Amino acid sequence: MIGNRLEYQRMYETERKLWWYQALHGKVLNRIQKHFGGEKRTLKILDAACGTGGLLSFLNENSYSNLHGFDYSQDAIGFSNERGLNVVSGDLRNVDAFEPGETFDVIICNDALYFLTDAEIVRALSAFKDRLNPNGLIIINIHAFEAFSGTHDLAVGSSRRFRLGQFEAFSKAAGLRIDYSTYWPFALSLPILLVRQWQKYRIRNQKVNVNELDSDVGYPGDVVNTILKAVTKTESVLFGSAPFGSSLFMTMRPD
Repeated sequence: MIGNRLEYQRMYETERKLWWYQALHGKVLNRIQKHFGGEKRTLKILDAACGTGGLLSFLNENSYSNLHGFDYSQDAIGFSNERGLNVVSGDLRNVDAFEPGETFDVIICNDALYFLTDAEIVRALSAFKDRLNPNGLIIINIHAFEAFSGTHDLAVGSSRRFRLGQFEAFSKAAGLRIDYSTYWPFALSLPILLVRQWQKYRIRNQKVNVNELDSDVGYPGDVVNTILKAVTKTESVLFGSAPFGSSLFMTMRPD
């Protein structure tokens, strides 16, 4: 996705209202509130590989003001700066170079670690741990299960998907432990799976031009968006931790 300005444009225009982003941002906020309670003003939060800054804007609207972010894409940085956010250039492969010596209460990295090799993921997680304040929290969201790969993955440059067991190994190697995890959206798994399998069938049979694919980031209209948002919200209430879904959401702490 890096270098694909059109995808960042889509993200910038839709992430504050699209059901999927709203559900993810709600999960992040929920885990922060569960961990830290009502403490807000003093929390120092880093969004690593923050994209166009939708999550940081959401947190700011929920009274978190000590917010920092970095991204490798100049397009993402530009869109984040348009939101008035403190976002600069940075690389997940060299987290230590970002604001050297600064530490954070919360470090978030959503849907970005798939760009890295296994060894680079371990190094990034280890760097997050080293930049964490006492009682700090790491929050990760990542693409899950290869069965869900499709045109979206090709459009955003995702070469693979993950399972919880892999991140259990990564976190252990980095000196971390996973204290909460869930796959999501569980209730929408079947329709998402069917769509992605149809996409892969069309790709295999050369029914689509793989060089001109778009991601799934697009606003489906108010009615559909409201229904999908309600489904994911209900799921979060009913299932503390779901066993299947196209994304894997985790929180980590030093072991």
